[in-house]
Amino acid sequence: MKRLPVHILIPITVVLVVILGLAALATAVDESRTFLPVVMQPEPTATPTVTPTATPTATPQPGTMVEMRAIWVSRFDWLGDYTPQKIDEIVGNVADAGFNAIFFQVRGEADAFYESAYEPWSARLTGTLGQNPGWDPLGYLIQQAHARNIQVHAYLNIYAIWVGCNPPPAGTNPPHLYYRIAQEHGTTDGKLNGLQWYSNGNVVCSPSDYQRSSPASVFVDNHLMDVAADLVTHYAIDGIHLDHIRYGGSTTSCDPVSAAAAGVPCFSAPPNGYASYGDWQRTQVNGTVWKFYTQIVPQKEGLWLSAAVWPSYNTGYNNYYQDPKSWLGFYDGVSYIDSVSPMIYPGVYNCPDNSSWTQTVWYNTVAEYQGARNGRYIIPGIGAGYCTFNEIEARINMARSLGTAGHAIFSYSGLKNNQYFDDLRNGPYAETAVVPPINWHP
Repeated sequence: MKRLPVHILIPITVVLVVILGLAALATAVDESRTFLPVVMQPEPTATPTVTPTATPTATPQPGTMVEMRAIWVSRFDWLGDYTPQKIDEIVGNVADAGFNAIFFQVRGEADAFYESAYEPWSARLTGTLGQNPGWDPLGYLIQQAHARNIQVHAYLNIYAIWVGCNPPPAGTNPPHLYYRIAQEHGTTDGKLNGLQWYSNGNVVCSPSDYQRSSPASVFVDNHLMDVAADLVTHYAIDGIHLDHIRYGGSTTSCDPVSAAAAGVPCFSAPPNGYASYGDWQRTQVNGTVWKFYTQIVPQKEGLWLSAAVWPSYNTGYNNYYQDPKSWLGFYDGVSYIDSVSPMIYPGVYNCPDNSSWTQTVWYNTVAEYQGARNGRYIIPGIGAGYCTFNEIEARINMARSLGTAGHAIFSYSGLKNNQYFDDLRNGPYAETAVVPPINWHP
């Protein structure tokens, strides 16, 4: 068993007090648990007859190009056409272009694009949350992609619960996580205690943004581990890819669950054992990543754990309490992720590109992450929506010059709309490449 990272350890005396006091606590204990990133293997939910294995990433033959060429396929990339035929199109275009990995979104807002034991079918598939579409998108995509030697990494939104400020439909089987959080942590004035709250006391939400769970909720963490273990056990996925593994903003940790766990009002005096309230918040997120790495990754040989992270490290660190350099082991040498993908692309594309994410900024951002990688992989994100393919090719070449382990393009629909698949195949992807191996798993 690996030791816990020193930067996310709570002083041992506090740990002992919490553990010894658990037996004496009443129902309110669920509201007052301090997050302890303790490494424990979860109890299996079922005994599968077959454990699917990941696609092997053996040591490449001499002369073979080694480079992850990943593409994000989000739930919006096949909007309005959630059919097996669309999967055929996606895999065909991706394979013909020369990609070797797909980050396929299977969890957007605590729902499922696969047969889940813990979360309801996505409403996008049929129009009704929880309704079985009669086919399995993830299972079908894995079958098609593996036949073309393409890895499939299950892409999960982590703390995202539901888009908008209204609750999701009730009565699904399994019940939506929103209602499980309500049952576990209770409500205050009609607001779920286990969701992130702003410092003004309102739940974090907007018509186009997510309600998000509190990273301080151990209950939610345990649910996430159940979801991931279910995926790893029943599907031949090659990796778990984390997104929205951060707070919703700089003032979004004022929920009752966070207050009880921290032991101080939000953004006030540092919680016991921490230099600042922000350090305590980063520990909550770090602990979730640590659990994925120590509880889920060992369940399947060769399984990747990766994450999409805020492009500017400083902004992510200070405004969203996301610290991927800690996950990489940059500070103390203790790594608990295999790769990170900074999302270095604009939300709106112009011609020529005059966004803040120019080629120079892109290069410098990747160089910073590459310098902090601690032997792990940096797979930088590249936007697909540029009005000239030269913008994409330039960034691929910069990634290669910096020695990254590859790159990932966001996303499928942008490449399709711009008809860039042939440009990739005839240009930077003319030579076949294999996914780099992971040599550090025990």
